[in-house]
Amino acid sequence: MNILLTNDDGVYAIGLLELQSALAGEHDIYIIAPDTEMSACSNAITTRSKLKIREIRDKVYSVSGFPADCVNIGINGGIIPDIDIVLSGINHGPNVGNDVIFSGTVAGARTAYVFGKSGIAVSLDSYHKPSIFYKDTSQFIKQFIQVNKKDLLAKRVLLNINYPDVSKKEIKGVVYTHLGNRIYRDQYHKEIISDTEIAMKLDGSFEYIHDDGSDVTVIKDGYISITPLSVDCTDITYLQDIRSGTKNVIN
Repeated sequence: MNILLTNDDGVYAIGLLELQSALAGEHDIYIIAPDTEMSACSNAITTRSKLKIREIRDKVYSVSGFPADCVNIGINGGIIPDIDIVLSGINHGPNVGNDVIFSGTVAGARTAYVFGKSGIAVSLDSYHKPSIFYKDTSQFIKQFIQVNKKDLLAKRVLLNINYPDVSKKEIKGVVYTHLGNRIYRDQYHKEIISDTEIAMKLDGSFEYIHDDGSDVTVIKDGYISITPLSVDCTDITYLQDIRSGTKNVIN
């Protein structure tokens, strides 16, 4: 297969290079990734400025933009052959629960889905420290693609995979999950610059909410989490209540 790799950690990130190394023997691998870290950029895309694209080496390009830009260029920019699937990652840190809204890693896979390709976001639960398990994660993704190749090509899917930061022998299995929840406790540190200007820097913490069968809970229990996602943000319950007359409609 022709596989496009991207990420939000930058074109030289170890997770990206480990994926390339694991997959290159059996697939044609192309990398189009941001030229610098773009974490938490969500699905931002560049529309009014020129993007600078630099060929670093054969089949590897850096882009002065966001992960969504990179995937859009890979699919619609005409600089690489038609690709079959997009892999985004391996991200340094998990992307679970509400993280999928903000994550640039998930956005890379989501952009593939929007443009008609299967997209897989891959993250490693190693937020607070460097991990030694990128290679294990890459080998799992390689096997996953081999087993699911027909489905990935036959129908468009969007998957969010989170790998625990433990050795292969400690992995308890693979579980298909729903999105869980992490509550963000955000705060800003303020610096007064002048009477009319301040600087603010985001800080804070988060807490995990235990929810059986969710991605948040599963990876903490030592399982690989695979969550099927969609881009349909419709609140179906609210819509059904409106249509059934159980909620007031403003005319």
